[in-house]
Amino acid sequence: MTVLRKKTLTFLAAAIAVTTIAACGEKLDAGNSCPLLCPQQAIQLADTTIFGVEIDTTVIGLPPIGHEAYLMLASHGDTLETRAIVRFDTLPQSYTKSTIDSVITHLDSAILVTPIAKPDSLHRLKAPVTIEAYNVDTVDTDTSAVILGSLFRPDRFLGSKTFAPESLLDTLRIPISTDSVLARVKNGTRLRVGFRVRSSIGVDIRIGTSQTNGPVSLRLRASLDTAAAPVVVAPNSSTPTGQTFVSGPLEDFTIVLKGGTTLAANALGVGGVPSRRTYIRFNLPSRIVDSTTIVRASLLMTQFPNRRVNPRDSLYVQAVAVLASPVVTDILSALQFLAAPGSFGLDSISAAPADSGVRSFELVGLVRTWRGQSTAVSPRSIALVSGVEGQLPGEINFFSTKSPLAVRPRLRITYVPQTSYGVP
Repeated sequence: MTVLRKKTLTFLAAAIAVTTIAACGEKLDAGNSCPLLCPQQAIQLADTTIFGVEIDTTVIGLPPIGHEAYLMLASHGDTLETRAIVRFDTLPQSYTKSTIDSVITHLDSAILVTPIAKPDSLHRLKAPVTIEAYNVDTVDTDTSAVILGSLFRPDRFLGSKTFAPESLLDTLRIPISTDSVLARVKNGTRLRVGFRVRSSIGVDIRIGTSQTNGPVSLRLRASLDTAAAPVVVAPNSSTPTGQTFVSGPLEDFTIVLKGGTTLAANALGVGGVPSRRTYIRFNLPSRIVDSTTIVRASLLMTQFPNRRVNPRDSLYVQAVAVLASPVVTDILSALQFLAAPGSFGLDSISAAPADSGVRSFELVGLVRTWRGQSTAVSPRSIALVSGVEGQLPGEINFFSTKSPLAVRPRLRITYVPQTSYGVP
């Protein structure tokens, strides 16, 4: 066999192979000519909308008192009024000068160093604000908004400071009465401070807390001598006595004096004052959850306008997986056991309280985890949570399952039915 003939045969063999593969590739969506390389049929997607919400309800008062990421200090006239409480239940009675401890007998200054969340460019205040501090210590119920609110009066005034809008950056320093603080230092008694904000316009200020973002501190100078170190006091709470798990979070908290709202029977609320979370539990057909491949799962909620406070200020509403076992039947308790935002690929939406229309939350990552799982083990539920709950007063409202069918919560699922490949 000549070299030329060998090359010709090799070329023809390669051409036949290429032609065969090409023929198979042209039949990816039908036929049995090449069952190992080509499926018998194209993948078909099914789309269905299910009104599969078994329970939807709103729970008020979450996060619990003392667990706020920021303290909400707000003033909106008769519409809304909140105050912030910070406890200093142990005050030091000595200071250090040149490594030597001395008893505090005099105070040159007492300043409340107050971390705040810097307003973004869209929410900067346009008028000066005044922050006032009051002595709110009491032997009565010390978490009652009614009792604490009554103590913001002239005979308990500790001090104040007015701030220009451009000075509201990250830390405010508010001087308070040295005589009042010194009396408590000498007597070994506690100091509990209530904050109030005033302005010619509606105002919201977020104050850092001991829970997450750096709390208010009390800075005392017992001497002007540069060798004398300032005394810095962090918040601490001694009540309820012997219940550290409860007293710890009460080092600082928010109270609401005006502005508590109620929801209509056909409404769901997220955020607001007092803060709300919405709980949703699904009842989905097992033929879809367990017997198909789910490509997309979208919770569709219809928002209606809420123009009560800050109607145009956008905020995020997050869909979060509920981790509490189904044996936890109390919804308030279940809503305190949530996955971290963003877990299971769950997303959030941005909306202003005054907006309206259909909002879509993508849940496919979570719904896929329900495959093959008993509802007695794996809860098929989520929470809708404000990204600034307990910090700002904006509230997003949705229609519930008690509303007309067209605006009820519903789940839209796109899935691939079971499909066989190759020759049956």
